[in-house]
Amino acid sequence: MDTFSNFLKSEMTRNKYSQNKFAKEIGVSSYYLGQLIKGEKRPPSREIQNKIVEILNFDETQKSKFYDLIAKEKNDIPSDIYNEIKCSNNWNEIRRKIKE
Repeated sequence: MDTFSNFLKSEMTRNKYSQNKFAKEIGVSSYYLGQLIKGEKRPPSREIQNKIVEILNFDETQKSKFYDLIAKEKNDIPSDIYNEIKCSNNWNEIRRKIKE
């Protein structure tokens, strides 16, 4: 089953990051990152999510999968969608799209 923790661990391995090095890169403790990887902690804040995406240089497909897995586990809106909505000045356009 795909989970945030499995996806993160796989991507760290693919990018040849150790737990300590990656924790430093995203600005968290190695202990906290270990808990995320083991699934002992809920997925991180939007700020940390965005750092992970940037550092691991995700393509659009990876980004979508990453944000969707987190949103599912947190019962929340995916961060990429949240960020777009937050930065929007056209609320009526968003409402129209939601109703479609």
